[in-house]
Amino acid sequence: MPFAAHYSPTRSILLALLAAGFVAVGLWMLGVFGEVPGGGRRLPDWAVPVIGWLAIVFFGPFMALHLYKAVTGGISVRIDESGMLLRDYSDKTIPWDDFTALSTQNMMGTNMLLFDVVDAREAEFGWFRRMTIPMNRSMNGYGNSVVVNNTNRSHAELLDAIAQFAPPRLLR
Repeated sequence: MPFAAHYSPTRSILLALLAAGFVAVGLWMLGVFGEVPGGGRRLPDWAVPVIGWLAIVFFGPFMALHLYKAVTGGISVRIDESGMLLRDYSDKTIPWDDFTALSTQNMMGTNMLLFDVVDAREAEFGWFRRMTIPMNRSMNGYGNSVVVNNTNRSHAELLDAIAQFAPPRLLR
């Protein structure tokens, strides 16, 4: 039976609220809610609004994305004998033959499935995903990652599906 992880509205809303908190802190640092205290001993006054803008620019899109996923729902990851459908990367199933490496990692408490695919498949990913590949590779050695935190399935279930369906060459 294929593995299917659907976006969880509850988890997506919680992640959106977490991101909204950081956006609110960014707005506070810009003075939207009143006077902002100075930077203090460790932070110059000019850095406070800069950090505020960074918080808004970084966490604002995540807030919108998780709200969108909470409303639209749908499938996030599907794994079967033909390959993996990873909706954050593509609307097409990625065949097992296009995967060059799989691994798992726990980064600061977040379990991730890391993977690399052939260049031709990578070229089909959206511009944002393609843009983040070098950064991901520098952090963990792999260009891409999948997290199922905002779905109705667990990381352990994801790994069980990988063990069941992935070809032996990818399982080390």
